[in-house]
Amino acid sequence: MNALLQTIRIGIALASLCALHAAQAGQSMLLPEGTVTLIRATSAFNVDTPIALQPGDLLATDAHGSAQIEDSDGTIVALGADTRIAIDAAPHGDALALLSGWIKIARPHTGTSDPLSIGTPTLDASLRDGAAVLHATRDMTALFIEAGSMTLALPEHADAHQPLDGEHYAERETGKPLVVGTRPATSFIAAMPLPFRDPLATSATPAKAKPVAPAQGRPATYADIADWLVAPLPIRRGFVARFRPLAQNEPFRAQVRQNLRNLPEWRRVLCPPPAMPRRRAGSPVQNQSTEVES
Repeated sequence: MNALLQTIRIGIALASLCALHAAQAGQSMLLPEGTVTLIRATSAFNVDTPIALQPGDLLATDAHGSAQIEDSDGTIVALGADTRIAIDAAPHGDALALLSGWIKIARPHTGTSDPLSIGTPTLDASLRDGAAVLHATRDMTALFIEAGSMTLALPEHADAHQPLDGEHYAERETGKPLVVGTRPATSFIAAMPLPFRDPLATSATPAKAKPVAPAQGRPATYADIADWLVAPLPIRRGFVARFRPLAQNEPFRAQVRQNLRNLPEWRRVLCPPPAMPRRRAGSPVQNQSTEVES
């Protein structure tokens, strides 16, 4: 009997371990070099150890920091300094929203994986396999495809796709057409982070991910998410519902009010329409005539 119970316990433990491994297998891991600011739900965290990422996470490196995101399918995304990126959701495959800064992506050829979508303020791209470097600001996006191929599209013409093979450069400013060439611009090369000149490699230290964000969090401030709130990116559409609880308190509410011109979708949060009067139970509904009495 004791042997049977011991066997059952071992079986349960192995099943739990396999379930935990399966649950973590599909997660992306953040490996910071320095401290990365993480906005998860409505809280902000300073992350300096490996952590499992979740859809909706907003990440920001500082002026001297960097980070690497590694996925179980072999995808690596390196973040340069002063970079802000979101783990977005896509109907098929994974998605990132690059608000500003530098990233380098490397994806192995598997033949079965869906493409990785990358949204920026002025250009959308998808990479099935290969390597590419991207730089984004609010007004311009530039990218160089080292290997593989990408599909590009303008946010305002999402149905018009333009494939682009490796060793091609593309850039696009707001309101201007896409410019494509075979050599990256001199300014692009000069500003690119030096580590991006080398192929990406997985972290030498095995990631020991935590299942949730660190406990030392705080409510996100307006300054933490101000640029995201006005970002010309599809992910912005979910921010009112997500960050609405923050608007119940000052100074967040006052800061949103000061910027309502750029945040029209928040007007109903600060100035909700008057509630409709409640009809008393049992009272008849009067027919309203549209005729004009003579």
